[in-house]
Amino acid sequence: MKASSSTLLVSSLLLAAASSTLAAPVSPSDRATPPSPHSHFLRRRAPIRSDPAKLVEWSKSHRDRLQRKYGLSGRRAAKSRREATSEPLTNLEYDSTWLADIDVGTPAKTYAVVLDTGSADFWLDKGSFDPAASSSFTNSTTAFDLTYGSGDVAGYLGKDTVTLAGATGNNVVLAVADDVSSDLADSNINGIMGMGFRALSSADADPFWRQMNFDTFSFYLERRTANSKSAKGDKADGGVFTLGGTNSTLYQGDIDYVPLIEQQYWMLKLEGLSTSGESVALGTTTRAAIDTGTTLIGGPDDVVRELYAQVPGSSELAESPGYYSYPCSTPINATISFGQRQYSIPDADFSAGSLSSSGDVCMGAVFGAGSTAKDNLQWIVGDAFLKNVYTVFTTADGQARVGFAALAPGLESTPESDMVVITSAPTTSSSSSSSSSNSGVKHVLPWARSSVAMAWIAVWVAMAMSM
Repeated sequence: MKASSSTLLVSSLLLAAASSTLAAPVSPSDRATPPSPHSHFLRRRAPIRSDPAKLVEWSKSHRDRLQRKYGLSGRRAAKSRREATSEPLTNLEYDSTWLADIDVGTPAKTYAVVLDTGSADFWLDKGSFDPAASSSFTNSTTAFDLTYGSGDVAGYLGKDTVTLAGATGNNVVLAVADDVSSDLADSNINGIMGMGFRALSSADADPFWRQMNFDTFSFYLERRTANSKSAKGDKADGGVFTLGGTNSTLYQGDIDYVPLIEQQYWMLKLEGLSTSGESVALGTTTRAAIDTGTTLIGGPDDVVRELYAQVPGSSELAESPGYYSYPCSTPINATISFGQRQYSIPDADFSAGSLSSSGDVCMGAVFGAGSTAKDNLQWIVGDAFLKNVYTVFTTADGQARVGFAALAPGLESTPESDMVVITSAPTTSSSSSSSSSNSGVKHVLPWARSSVAMAWIAVWVAMAMSM
């Protein structure tokens, strides 16, 4: 892989802190005082779903790697639980991966990494990152080995200086991957940065947001489609990630928070799932991981089967079990519920792509992942939903929660998609949720339209005048 020097600006940085297997925890002198919340732009690789055959092949690997990542009943993980939980870098033309730039080493060099709330380890490909070129790198001589759904990463652990959005960590643990399988290699991506909890880390290390004393980070994932005019080649502007708080210019109304079931994954109780007003029976399969590193929405096979039974003309794909086809012209009107709120998933996002050259048969974005009630989690909720809301991950005030809010006006990326509709959930929840109007940052998207764009100009003028 080659290091990326693209113009992505990002305010996120999620690196593993010093592992107990490497050295003592990062000392106070190694920790920077957290700056104010700061937002910068994300870049994403645009999905290309025009080839039905490639879409089917991608769907198979997508299901396989999620089963490995989460150790679901449908597939036994090849490694231990920790080693099997990191997100693979594969099939990026379909996976709609969001990338962030980080600075590593002395002198600093910029690298593009995948942000993943479903894992907690950080590694860089040695083909991009040369430890010998950094005077601040130290080799811990500890082996590092991860097995992903579609490849392997092996190398060794070390420590170096890492900077993003003004937050600098010294002696931060990272893995140097000198052996990356071909299925994971991609010239646009230099590694993976986990944003989960320490319990998921193979290196038994805190993620960077914990190490740097941040308790909150948030996402706006810009929606793209295969026909998006603003996409250039296989890359496109991808939204905004904010480290240390929220960006009030990117959402409207309150943020509705839902408490975590446990601090391992960012796991919530799923309250409901429906199409065209008809809910499916979830039973005891309600444990859902909120995963920015996953494209679609995976769940128990029997529940997913019931969901598509409500969609006229749908059928399971013989060549890709767990996935379903349906007429693209069929209105889906899907909703998903957390806490006391119900959120819409536009038909454009419910479709994972076209299965026919004529574009009249679609593959659904909700698929059977092979999970059961016996698994620790049953649902993996990815970007098919998350790009319709502003999402906040926080442990502030000792309360680990995920919050969702409606996107600000002008942030829809496809004209056929409506703003997320927030209404009262149809079922009573045993999980409490709360609302907040948190804000902190003053940056906005340059491509936002009308009043939002004008606000961006005003903010930057104000910043320039204060310098």
